Amino acid sequence: MASEEPATIWTRDFSSLCTANLALFMSAHMITPTLPVYLLHIGGSRRDVGYVMAAYTVGAMVMRPVAGALVDRWGRKKTTVVALLLTVIATTLYRFAGDVPLLTAVRCFHGLAFGMVGTAIGTMVIDILPVGRFSEGIGYFGLTSSFSMAITPMIAFWLIHHYGFPILFLAVVILTMLSLSSSLLVQSRHDHAGDAPEIGLPGPPRSILTGLMEKAALPASGVMFFISVVFGAVMSFIALYAAEQGITNIGPFFTALALVMLVTRPLSGRWADRGGADKILLAAHLAVFFGLVTVGLSHTMGGFILTGALLGTGFGFFIPTLQALAVRYVPVNRRGAATGTYMISIDLGIGLGTILWGHVAETAGYRAMFFANLIPLALAGLIFYLFIHSQRPGRPE
Repeated sequence: MASEEPATIWTRDFSSLCTANLALFMSAHMITPTLPVYLLHIGGSRRDVGYVMAAYTVGAMVMRPVAGALVDRWGRKKTTVVALLLTVIATTLYRFAGDVPLLTAVRCFHGLAFGMVGTAIGTMVIDILPVGRFSEGIGYFGLTSSFSMAITPMIAFWLIHHYGFPILFLAVVILTMLSLSSSLLVQSRHDHAGDAPEIGLPGPPRSILTGLMEKAALPASGVMFFISVVFGAVMSFIALYAAEQGITNIGPFFTALALVMLVTRPLSGRWADRGGADKILLAAHLAVFFGLVTVGLSHTMGGFILTGALLGTGFGFFIPTLQALAVRYVPVNRRGAATGTYMISIDLGIGLGTILWGHVAETAGYRAMFFANLIPLALAGLIFYLFIHSQRPGRPE
């Protein structure tokens, strides 16, 4: 079995991680699009939506670099199991968060746990994938989150309309427990990879910041930061914007977004592994640009579905390509730090973005807010240009 590992992606461990990630993201995709509606239901404002949604990503952002260090030193599987136990606790607490301050605290705790488990699972996936098929494997792994987005938001809104928020929160807890069960089946073979450098010559000492962050992952993470600012606006405010247009169930938007990502993520992975990362990122920028223009002009479900397809193309190209670039050239014992660096760029972008967009939506409305997202997209394009050209002399990507 071990001799087949360099050539194959679909091992038992990879399948178990995909199942765990599917259940984990189904729980997240039940909460994320519906929580703004719940927040307004308990008396919150548009500005509160920005802060509450940001609390989750700020919590994850704080945990990512710490989780990266834990993964490298404490062990992949141990970190994953502990993180999922904390996630079960966090999702259980939503049922008891009946006002804005409590909901903000629970959301932050959930973010801390999710940041820890996301970094640990992402590192385990990198460990078991063949080096020459990183992008393809990450693309397939990412299909689990795309598939969950295709079906879960519609289920979540259906549960709310027919049974209320308590049943929704119960479903979230059950899915998180399923993720924990699946993770227990994985046998991590690199749990002590982080100990290797300490056995022989320890190498030059690292500062705390250097130990938690990976410099080689910063260029790709910089692009992802600004893309995450855009992604946070879409995920946090699209349901409320659609409600203004008279659309109460925005589930088909998420279905279109996810179905397109189901196609683009594995395709972008294969393309990137063959040296086409620059073309993929250019196409991704164009797709998100047209998606933002379309959402600002949308008044019907058809317009929102088209927006979902365009944004799904862009995000489906961005996520696996940039993640593969972030971890491709780092040592095994630094993969946790590289994954944490990449993930923290996502959390920081979403966290700061949702706070900013909450204020913009409060003062200028949702349509102006979505058009304003063209600014971070342009900044991502600038970093993309500098990043690609700086890599051309040495690497094909």
